[in-house]
Amino acid sequence: MHLLAQSKTEIYITKYSQLAVDEMHRYNIPASITLAQGILESGNGESRLAVKGNNHFGIKCHAGWEGESIIEDDDEKGECFRKYDKVADSYRDHSLFLTERNRYSFLFTYKLSDYKKWAKGLKKAGYATNPKYSTLLIDLIEKYDLSRFDKDAPAQQKQLYVANAYGLPYLIGIGAYYFHNKSIYFTEVNTSFVFSSASLGYDYEFFNNFYAGANAGIIYQPTKEKDISTHISAELFYRKQNYLIRGGVQLPLEQMEYPFIPYLRLTYLLN
Repeated sequence: MHLLAQSKTEIYITKYSQLAVDEMHRYNIPASITLAQGILESGNGESRLAVKGNNHFGIKCHAGWEGESIIEDDDEKGECFRKYDKVADSYRDHSLFLTERNRYSFLFTYKLSDYKKWAKGLKKAGYATNPKYSTLLIDLIEKYDLSRFDKDAPAQQKQLYVANAYGLPYLIGIGAYYFHNKSIYFTEVNTSFVFSSASLGYDYEFFNNFYAGANAGIIYQPTKEKDISTHISAELFYRKQNYLIRGGVQLPLEQMEYPFIPYLRLTYLLN
């Protein structure tokens, strides 16, 4: 009986608010913004795109889309839109759409609580052609108090860390790490009784806190006649909060006693 007394928008909020909150915790997009866009773009989940294609955010196919599609009139007649197996896939793709495109990167400098800046920023970045897009989002957020879902927002993720590392064959190390969306840029120095190395590197999150990347630098062996060699390395690692569990292989570019040097490392990001 309570659902019957609710408006279509309130029913939509009840049904999908947890999805929006979950995406906020993972991708640092305000739940209020995600919900307001879902309500507006999908017509409370009743548009043809939402019903037939589970597309709640009006995301078009764009270059590189390999999933199913659905044709709908929008700015032009017969445009290609993404089609999803379930609504949760649409919410996740919306998060990826904003985090993986450079034109939206400035949004993530805004506080999660500042839904007005986010709404105006989405319009500025060209998410929609409607000149009143930001106003429509803000009105929805304020009418239905959607900002209440932002109160459980995680603290803004720190981007720059100093880190300590421990492992083999390099026993200890120190470095600096910069996190930006799904990318990590770092520099570090590691040492042991046999080896020392200095590196610059880049890694990219390819799946749920798993990263792959490469680094390059120098290896120093104080006990050898040819004691310095440049190297390139490939690595994989998993991030769990402030810990990075890493494994990789260094390939010396000059002749050394070792044709390759495997390594395993636990890195701790200092707050």
